[in-house]
Amino acid sequence: MIRVLAAGIDSLYLSVRGELRDGVLQVFDTMRSFPLNEDEPVPFHFRDEEGGFLLRQHGWRSYKTWLSSPRYELMLGGPKALPAAYVQLHSAFIHTVGVGEAIAEVVDVLGAHFFSGPVVLTPSRVDLYADTQGWAPRPEQFEHFVCRGVKRRLFGQPSERHASGRRLAGMTFGKGAVVARLYDKTLELSQRGQTWPSAIWQDHDPALPVWRVEFQFRRDALRSFGLSSVGDVLHARQALWEYGTRWLSLRSPTRAVRRSNWPEVPEWVEFRSVQLGEPCNALVRERIRQATERRLLSGWVGYTTSLAALGQETEIHAALRRVEPAAVRYLTERDVVFAELVEQKRRRLAIDRQRQSSQLRAGRPT
Repeated sequence: MIRVLAAGIDSLYLSVRGELRDGVLQVFDTMRSFPLNEDEPVPFHFRDEEGGFLLRQHGWRSYKTWLSSPRYELMLGGPKALPAAYVQLHSAFIHTVGVGEAIAEVVDVLGAHFFSGPVVLTPSRVDLYADTQGWAPRPEQFEHFVCRGVKRRLFGQPSERHASGRRLAGMTFGKGAVVARLYDKTLELSQRGQTWPSAIWQDHDPALPVWRVEFQFRRDALRSFGLSSVGDVLHARQALWEYGTRWLSLRSPTRAVRRSNWPEVPEWVEFRSVQLGEPCNALVRERIRQATERRLLSGWVGYTTSLAALGQETEIHAALRRVEPAAVRYLTERDVVFAELVEQKRRRLAIDRQRQSSQLRAGRPT
């Protein structure tokens, strides 16, 4: 029996129409001309507001200006034929505050700082998902799927046991307006060093893999369903999920020649009845911070032990005593102040803890 750990909206891409404020794009052109170290992005934030952005040195596709944050990506300055802006909400942000609150923040920021009048958000892409345990597709079942899409792909990973055989990592069906993905979420997270999704998983068994079923709907598909606004998509998420689980289905082979005449396996019928909600947890942000810290510590230990290996030190305290003066000399030679470098990177991380606190004080869901 399938156990659903979480189900909802994983990603949301939005086109933004409206009138940009005079001089907005020129300001970012000027900021890009500031002298930088190693062509790094320019960190900035708005006065009296928490949460920052990074201005990247290059654009995104046809958009000249690309602003990044842990919450969302914001692109500005495209040709007149394109919307004035494009937004990609990050999955972690959606699962920290909820998709409704995430959209509300985007609207607030766009209206306060970038646009001179009302903004109209149009959905360009939405990804729906269900994270489950108790079921996993087998490689031989790849040919048992019935899909209205043409493109199919099966991919795997080397087995972790005795380095022999192959471990199935996932399957992809379709290309273009609708795409379905089935993949081992546990394997993906281990490769990326991420742990935050476990904060939203209900009744998660760490001993079992988590498999994700995901459907991606692009603008053409959403338009064909008559979904022209963000609100339309949010209200229709369940109908989209049901469509996706009929667009793709897993069948049990019989003597029938046509696979579409094979009966659906019971597990797939269960998938169709999954109820999509709005899973979110404020702990997601803390899990991301912990994973980042662990990754940085791993690198620090690696570099410190390598420096110790170049000398005579075998204890960590002795290695640190040698590293500190060497690091000071290095910074002096480069004319870099350690505190300024730390502050620059602290802004770049843009963890945005005070925004979370303000949301709690305002009674917003976290």
